[in-house]
Amino acid sequence: MEIIKEFYGGASIDCSNMEYPMRKGKIELKYYKIISNIAERKIRYRKYGIEVIKKCVNNNIVSEEKKEVFNCIEKEEVADKVLELLKVNKVSPIHVVDILEDLSTRRNELWIK
Repeated sequence: MEIIKEFYGGASIDCSNMEYPMRKGKIELKYYKIISNIAERKIRYRKYGIEVIKKCVNNNIVSEEKKEVFNCIEKEEVADKVLELLKVNKVSPIHVVDILEDLSTRRNELWIK
C-alpha cells in the first residue's frame, strides 16, 4: 500500500483577543488529504483519510499535536468536502474523530474504524 499526503489548506487563530489571559500566542491549523493506493488480488483502488496538525506558538514556546485518520472515505469529492468543512470551522486534531463519526452517521460515504 502506498500512502500520499496532500496539503489541503490551513487556518490560523490569533489568541491575543481571547478571554484567556494565559493564551497570547497564535494557533496554526493545517489540513491534509491522505490518499491510500491499495492493491488487493490484482485490483487497485483508493481510499482517503484526513490529517490535522495544530501548532501553538505562545511566548516563543512551540507545541504541536496531530491526528491522522486513514481510509475513512471512499470518494475523493467527499474527502474534499470534509476537509473544507474542517478548515472553515477551524477544527483541531482533538475533535476530528468526533466530527467524522457524526458525519458517518448521516452519510454512507464515511467509514470510521
